[in-house]
Amino acid sequence: MMSRTDGSSTTITRTTRETHVTVELDPKAPGLDVAVPTFGHFLNACLTTWGYPARVEAQGDIEVDPHHLVEDVGIVLGQALTERWPGYRDIGRYGWAVVVMDDARAEVAIDLSGRAGSYLGQVPDGPVNGLDSEVFQEFWHGLARGAELTVHLTIPAGLNRHHRWEAAFKALGLALRQATAPRVGTLSTKGVIGRAGGDC
Repeated sequence: MMSRTDGSSTTITRTTRETHVTVELDPKAPGLDVAVPTFGHFLNACLTTWGYPARVEAQGDIEVDPHHLVEDVGIVLGQALTERWPGYRDIGRYGWAVVVMDDARAEVAIDLSGRAGSYLGQVPDGPVNGLDSEVFQEFWHGLARGAELTVHLTIPAGLNRHHRWEAAFKALGLALRQATAPRVGTLSTKGVIGRAGGDC
């Protein structure tokens, strides 16, 4: 893993035998190049609703199983969050959103807590454009681990699986917008979050 924080952008790269993923926050040229098009579509929905400039490049052994790439994108995006906002200081920390997309409704709540936890309930079974829903779940688990955040996701309504997952990624983007919004200080009774001492 390589990380760089130069004052204007934060870049994390993860290279394994299975994948090569780069996430840059505050890049000079935002964009998305992801080898799994359906996942890339959902990720773009997330980044667009978040509204924070980002560049994501992700290639890997998708012919073996796309879950390797999808999971690693979550991990690297999460690590970029911890690099961009060390100790999650001076941001809102908490975020939540409910998003509807036609027949679908998704609800997401996150806590940039320094504690990794992903709790997914009522998520769709079955494929979207040939990708099993378990593949998309790997992104959420990877994000929680990489960012040391807690995320709760539920998709309680919807007939169309594409709509349900897209609503979920959009809700995550809105939750991130709220959680990373500027504020003064650390929103913690302990005064520290994450590796600096944790929070309850």
